[in-house]
Amino acid sequence: MGEVKFEIKEYYDLLNLHKALLEAKFHRHPDNELVPASPIIARLHNEIVDLLAKHDFEVKGKEDWTSWRMIENRDDYMEKAVDNAVFYDTCRHDSEWGKLSFKEKSDRAKNFLAPFTFTEKDVAVFIREVAIKLSQNKKANTAI
Repeated sequence: MGEVKFEIKEYYDLLNLHKALLEAKFHRHPDNELVPASPIIARLHNEIVDLLAKHDFEVKGKEDWTSWRMIENRDDYMEKAVDNAVFYDTCRHDSEWGKLSFKEKSDRAKNFLAPFTFTEKDVAVFIREVAIKLSQNKKANTAI
């Protein structure tokens, strides 16, 4: 595929694109379960927030985005990301989370958590929480 260009010239256009992606990525039970898991959307969303942070620092002299982006400050988004990972796995005909290596789970966690920043401990918590919820769902489904 040839090069495709898309340009946003206004700060508030970029800010609203960020808000739309945030809504799409962290909406519980999205219509398209691939959106929160997408490495492409994760990369694009990270780039957008990087640009917003750079703009705010250069224009306003502020670094508001650093604290906002830390997942440890955003329990609500961590919980939504975990729920979306569980939803993603349960939508698949052949549940795969339990079959993934720790590295694969870590890579997937980073996609679900973007555009937030996180530590390896945050990633480990994410992986553990997904496993717990999937196990609870499995037990609930077998009890029926």
